[in-house]
Amino acid sequence: MPEDRPEHRSDQNSTLALNTKLEEEFVSPLTSMRGALEILRDFPDLSEGERIKFIETALQGCARLERGIEELASAVYEAGQQAQATSATDLLPAEQSEYANRLQMLNDAETIEIDFSDFVFSSAKIVNDFYDVIDQAVETSGRTWYFLVNYRDCRVWPEAWVAFAHRGKKVNVNYSLGTVRYVEQETTDGSKGRRESDRLDPDMFNSREEALARIQEMRRAGAN
Repeated sequence: MPEDRPEHRSDQNSTLALNTKLEEEFVSPLTSMRGALEILRDFPDLSEGERIKFIETALQGCARLERGIEELASAVYEAGQQAQATSATDLLPAEQSEYANRLQMLNDAETIEIDFSDFVFSSAKIVNDFYDVIDQAVETSGRTWYFLVNYRDCRVWPEAWVAFAHRGKKVNVNYSLGTVRYVEQETTDGSKGRRESDRLDPDMFNSREEALARIQEMRRAGAN
């Protein structure tokens, strides 16, 4: 019979804790969502009250999964930051200037416009460098803002996604009164508008003008 050493018990406890967290944060909500969706699929004659009940179950599962994914992304991001801390290089003046030139403060609209158009986030370092410039600009202003973000042809490589999601969330939580995004493309007839694939996202506006109009609506609602 193997010796029950303290370090062995510690490993067992860590494994149990990890399995419990996976069950609570991912497996359990995924199971409830799958069950609710299968019932909605297989029983089309459910009453309205029953349908609402199962839809709410699925939505609650989505919310739990979102929280679990956010916690996991934060943990991965922090671990990556610690691993890169000793090898990180300073932001070059040319990069500082490029990122700063992509920010515009629209004081009358209480809005900071961020231009991510045609930009490639190919690494976590580029994400962090860009968002450091955003953070510095906001902190220097000493106030919170609405954010207007141009995502036209912006690309985020897989290795940069965790940092991109993490830093974007921190900006929204710490500094944002509200964030509006838009993707303006030229259509086949030369007019401005979104590609058909972009219309699947209801939170992505057709043009800068529409996005600014939405910010004005948010400002009016906030003033009431």
